[in-house]
Amino acid sequence: MTDQVILFLVDGMRPDGLQQADTPILDRLIATGSSTMRARTVMPSVTLPCHMSLFHSVGPDRHGITTNTWMPQVRPIPGLTDAIHAAGKRTAAFFNWEELRDLSRPGSLDNIYFSASAQDLSGTGDREIADAAHRHLAEAKPNFAFVYFGCTDETGHAHGWMTDEYLSAISTADSCIGRVVAAMQENAVAVVMADHGGHEKTHGTESDEDMTIPLILSRIGTDSATTIEGDVHITDVAPTVAALLGVPAPPGWIGKPIEF
Repeated sequence: MTDQVILFLVDGMRPDGLQQADTPILDRLIATGSSTMRARTVMPSVTLPCHMSLFHSVGPDRHGITTNTWMPQVRPIPGLTDAIHAAGKRTAAFFNWEELRDLSRPGSLDNIYFSASAQDLSGTGDREIADAAHRHLAEAKPNFAFVYFGCTDETGHAHGWMTDEYLSAISTADSCIGRVVAAMQENAVAVVMADHGGHEKTHGTESDEDMTIPLILSRIGTDSATTIEGDVHITDVAPTVAALLGVPAPPGWIGKPIEF
């Protein structure tokens, strides 16, 4: 268990993109933690459905979100921040894509920071998110924070996945993650992942390029690299975070905690 888990999500980051880009921070987290470059996301491999599955540990067939337009759930399932907040722990979220505001129920986040900056392909938006998260972690020391970087996905749509511009966006996200990690507590756990991949200038298909995502779990202050064995799915992340914080998984979650 730990007192703090920070969940970083780099939108649209392919595993081979991570491996080809200049990512000293992520390389260090991989070298001192557990990782897999073959985790799987949900179909449709689109941002909001993937995030709903990430936070609610069910597939789109259960949560009902199949596009980037949010709709109220017919049979609501408690999400990750709902469960953590209900357990009396402090929560926060930092993001630059507005649709993510609906991932958490009202009142389940103690701090929210939104910047309408993901489409700024210079990386300014991701750096703004990192600075805000760094300040909050240093001052408030939340038990859980979700930190989302959207510029990589926007760059993929503008220039194409695996282009020089796309790889540069991953490098920017890497430096932003380092900025936030610097404010994390000793023994805290950093979780780094993507929601989906991409190909050409799009995503949303069942292709491996779209469906395969990286996942890194690294405990700050430790130094032991391992590979996460077996099948890993995006729905396993919420139960893993909950277990790390000693929070019971709500009924209905289908994922299982990842051992690392």
